[in-house]
Amino acid sequence: MLRKIFIIAGDPSGDLHGASLVNAMREISSDLEIYGLGGGRMEKAGVRLLDRLTELAIVGFSEAIRNIFALRQIYKKTGEFLRREKPDMVILIDYPGFNLRVGYLAKKLKIPLIYYIGPQIWAWRRGRIKDIAELVNKMLVIFSFEEETYRKAGVDVSFVGHPLLDAIQQTKDEEAVCRKYGLDPNLPIVGLMPGSRKQEIDRLLSVMLEASVKIADNRKVQFVLPLAANIPMSYIKDRITEFETTRLHRARLCDSEEERLPFPILVVRDEDYKIRRIMTLALVASGTATLENACLGIPMIIIYKVSFFSYLLARLLIRIPTIGLANIVAGKKIVPEFIQRKANSKEIAKVACHWLGNPGLLAEIRQDLKRVKEKLGTPGASKRAAKIILEEVLARD
Repeated sequence: MLRKIFIIAGDPSGDLHGASLVNAMREISSDLEIYGLGGGRMEKAGVRLLDRLTELAIVGFSEAIRNIFALRQIYKKTGEFLRREKPDMVILIDYPGFNLRVGYLAKKLKIPLIYYIGPQIWAWRRGRIKDIAELVNKMLVIFSFEEETYRKAGVDVSFVGHPLLDAIQQTKDEEAVCRKYGLDPNLPIVGLMPGSRKQEIDRLLSVMLEASVKIADNRKVQFVLPLAANIPMSYIKDRITEFETTRLHRARLCDSEEERLPFPILVVRDEDYKIRRIMTLALVASGTATLENACLGIPMIIIYKVSFFSYLLARLLIRIPTIGLANIVAGKKIVPEFIQRKANSKEIAKVACHWLGNPGLLAEIRQDLKRVKEKLGTPGASKRAAKIILEEVLARD
């Protein structure tokens, strides 16, 4: 019997995990029609997309307000589909602002609901757990500490482990990767990771480039920028050009001899993590990338900036002392965080240069990151989640 499933992911990491989940479900059953909202990875996995929700890739409160019309249109389209098609199951992946609204609609239409990769209620807006308890038939969580929190709230919950452990497979081909991209394996490689959303890149890339100039003034290093799948190559290159133009203009005003970036930056697609595996350290936007780096054992400096309005609201709502997922999972600050006004290129470069001059310190950080990876469970999260979901679908007969 053909089963119809609707799945929603609203950002690039959700798109990645959604695609892995869909592939795992198809391995178990071929009798599936899967529709949804997401991005290129989910579409490649065979999801028939109503809309590319991940292209909005909203970060921050004020950014959500600016995109409210587009979100309303997508919500309307989703509602029309659910009423018309009445799928056997709706699967939500993180993205609570939008997904919980869809959840209420699914409940009204009596469509079973599974939440995979739940909202970070342990960090902010804990009150959402009441909505989740009311809406979902099953909660699948990816951090072990989340399971007890949801269970205490009366939610039927299972810990399945983190799907990144499936996506990231360690290999030992570092020299081959260096040869492919013309990198020197004997020189440190610094990664620049300004995020997978254009708003993040606009705020963070210039800070990372300024820090890179200062690092290069003190150390002989190489720079790589692994580009997110949803960001056009031209977008990053245009931002780098804008930075160089601004730098030259500033130099003329100050009558100094600054020039364009005095070093090349290798900008490359890196969906298989090969470039990231060879990094000595990374400057990285807060988010899933910090966990990816932890799994890869990459020492990192976390940098983050949002609009002033978003930052003020976050200060009121966020209840934990750190924002980097690697630090949150570790239960302590194992890598530094430079947030908002503290995202200062001089201080960031100072830390990076200190690390580059202390191999023993880098080794200690890698050991801390290894312990973070161990806390994420064991590989097979997508398969475990897929099995539970399909069991729930079949149980509805």
